[in-house]
Amino acid sequence: MLKRLAVALIAAATPMSGAASAADEKIMAYYEDAIGALRADASIVQQLPTDSFLVNGKGAIRGTAPQDALKVAHAHGMQTFAVISNYGATDFSPAIVHALLNDQAAVKDFIANVLKLLPAHGYTGVNIDFEAIPAKDRAAYTRFVQALYKSVHAAGKQVMLSIPAMERDDPSDDWSGAYDLAVIGKATDIVQYMTYDENGPWSAPGPVAGLDWVTACLRYAAGAVPAAKISLGLPAYAYDWDRTAGTGVSVDWKAIPGLISRTGAQPQWDAKSSSPYFRYTAGNGHKHVVWYENARSITLKSRLARIKNLMGVSVWVLGADNADFWKAVRAGF
Repeated sequence: MLKRLAVALIAAATPMSGAASAADEKIMAYYEDAIGALRADASIVQQLPTDSFLVNGKGAIRGTAPQDALKVAHAHGMQTFAVISNYGATDFSPAIVHALLNDQAAVKDFIANVLKLLPAHGYTGVNIDFEAIPAKDRAAYTRFVQALYKSVHAAGKQVMLSIPAMERDDPSDDWSGAYDLAVIGKATDIVQYMTYDENGPWSAPGPVAGLDWVTACLRYAAGAVPAAKISLGLPAYAYDWDRTAGTGVSVDWKAIPGLISRTGAQPQWDAKSSSPYFRYTAGNGHKHVVWYENARSITLKSRLARIKNLMGVSVWVLGADNADFWKAVRAGF
């Protein structure tokens, strides 16, 4: 998505007064191809979006439903969502989504295709993951969401929208301007709020999802849509910036301890963002800095789901995690 996510139910301690009970907090886990991880985490995950489908500018949907994953999900009573994105050759495509949103015949065909896709594979609903939408298409995206919601609900299915995290509504913003959250939030069952990728290889090094930034973004979202619709995004990954080469790559949560051990790095804690980071020098002499998540930072963010009465948390991506990740979520709940 920027990234996509994950939501599953985890048992927690006695609920705090005024907060949602643990039985109400859900964990959603985004699935790509990690069938082993899904089987291992099947008792945790309650909502499983499968990142399986792409759309073109004419509303045609292509992709394959992962039948092995859906079989596991249905056997464990998970809700399942067909993720449909505007990903192009190398990234999310503004051209694809612009063409679709501004062609009423294409929108009609897309909705018809969704209504065929969902029951064919037993999906609970559809997850629209349209990113890099041109800001000028704000009204067109709103009309699209409203039309989709009406038809999908009439068919007894659900709609989930993946929405970039934002601290305020800015219709001119080239990344988040197309999302009129206060309006489209009425035409969705779940707002999968992508509170990650605060920084990445495209930017200077910094937190992947600083608690200060996440809190500010959540404050805006919860003022625009009911908190109970929001699934708070959690990253199960880090970014490693090669400061010498000016490049960067993502690193799975489960790979971070090994990277720290191999490089002899000394983890540091950034109090402002409640995020860990470390520096190291690679074998080729290149200087690196890694911003990542640890048990403390994930616990602090997942706690927001409890104290803000959210639907739960959503994690990108299943298979990047390990048992320690879910323990940290449990601690937050």
